[in-house]
Amino acid sequence: MTEADGLTPDDDALAAEYVLGVLPHGERLDVISRLQSEPDLRALVAFWEHRLVPLTLAITPETPPRRVYAAIERRLFAPETPRAAPWGWRGLVFWQGLSAASLAALAVMAGLYFMVPAPVPLQPTGFVAELSGEAGAVRLVAFYDAASGQLRLNRTEGTAATGRAFELWLIAGPEKPVSLGVLPADARTVLSLPEELAAKLGAAVLAISDEPAGGSATGLPTGAVLATGKVSAI
Repeated sequence: MTEADGLTPDDDALAAEYVLGVLPHGERLDVISRLQSEPDLRALVAFWEHRLVPLTLAITPETPPRRVYAAIERRLFAPETPRAAPWGWRGLVFWQGLSAASLAALAVMAGLYFMVPAPVPLQPTGFVAELSGEAGAVRLVAFYDAASGQLRLNRTEGTAATGRAFELWLIAGPEKPVSLGVLPADARTVLSLPEELAAKLGAAVLAISDEPAGGSATGLPTGAVLATGKVSAI
């Protein structure tokens, strides 16, 4: 990964840890703040959600016994046994204790209210695809941002041979492949996707073929298909 658009090599791991929910509270707040203004980071988070969330489908939900909740309640909120006090002071001690407990509870609730951020919607709609070949020589992650109409590409493996180029194709069902353009030498790039092509992403496959330096002259792939990936909605 390059450091373009303000991202660093560590941001890929950061996005994965954010999705897993293992970041410390302060770091999670930092990520949430960045997500509001960094579309490339949103794309990374969306990619890791696409990869990690399906793993939870293999986990069978378990309902804990009611005694577990009761035990937690007792440990957190069980009243302390007060020492004996003169009768005249017992009422005052009781009300003082009640006031202190009430203030503490209010403080905790206020802290939770201000410290726990509201969920930030990453994208109303979008699509993601991971392209790879049999030998793994070419790998690319594609993220379509429906809000901006942009297709963000991050090639993590592979470089075109001298005098050759990588060309990206959209294949929707039985339709002929449609060229999305020749990929630049830079690993990261952004393409504007016309609405008529964006509408086909839900049932499409993206592919990369090996073409002459200027791209295919026929409008269809002419070289070897180096990587493919199914597009999935997120």
